[in-house]
Amino acid sequence: MPTSLQRSIALVGAGSLGQHILRALLTSPSHPNVVVLTRPESKNDLPGDLSSATIIPVDYTNVAALTTLFKEHSIEVVISVVPPPAYTTVQHALADAAKASGTVKLFVPSEWGLPTEGAKEKGEENLFAVKDEVAEYLKSIELPYTRFYTGMFMAYVPWLVGIDVDGRVHIQGEGETPFTLTSQEDIGGFVGHVLTSLALTSPELVNASLRIQGQSLTLREYARIVNKPVVTVAQDESLPVKTEGEKAFKTLLQNQVESGKASTGWDRKTEKEIAGAAGSANKLWEGHVWQTVKNN
Repeated sequence: MPTSLQRSIALVGAGSLGQHILRALLTSPSHPNVVVLTRPESKNDLPGDLSSATIIPVDYTNVAALTTLFKEHSIEVVISVVPPPAYTTVQHALADAAKASGTVKLFVPSEWGLPTEGAKEKGEENLFAVKDEVAEYLKSIELPYTRFYTGMFMAYVPWLVGIDVDGRVHIQGEGETPFTLTSQEDIGGFVGHVLTSLALTSPELVNASLRIQGQSLTLREYARIVNKPVVTVAQDESLPVKTEGEKAFKTLLQNQVESGKASTGWDRKTEKEIAGAAGSANKLWEGHVWQTVKNN
């Protein structure tokens, strides 16, 4: 059985999801020592309930400075919640510093989405391949890691389908393929729970991929639940957006949903759903009631 152990954790990035993870860590019964690493130019504005967190500005690409920081705070776990532009350069530096510190036992790369294993090997040229490359780098330097696959953020689905633009659910495809939705609150809670309750040498964590799932739905089922009309969008047409920069990303994500890749049970190597894999890590948070679209 898991045992509560106090440990030192560095959270890199305190944006929307990072704040949910931080909140779970700060309220953990094991009272871990938590430091939040931010860029020197960041405003470091945190909600009142998180204001007690120790915030340390640091250059994310300065390996020497990061190594010293990890040593000084005896950091055992590094959780990366850095955004896409920084996936490779920043996370390689963080990983190098974690390895050099001699104190870090586990590295959590910035996944927080669809399963990515095999994307690089399959020759994909997208965000998923970039994430997969980071995990390959962690393997190459023999730094233990845990990947968290969460599916789509529940709160972002209205954006994905264009409800935020005109109040309707726009679907590019049939919209009958189940995909994973998980609330950011549940993601933060799960991460905080397993990283403070399981031994860092546990096979549940070391070089593992934890596939969680708040709910599995199709886009058409989602439309019925939120009681919004459906608009079918042809493949050669654009999904509704507020800015031009959203077009390609929305199309990519809807294609992932339509093809089944947005389920946390998906295997990019075999291009098939792994039976029973979606939400298989939920059991590690025994007794938790996961949020659904109806109660989110």
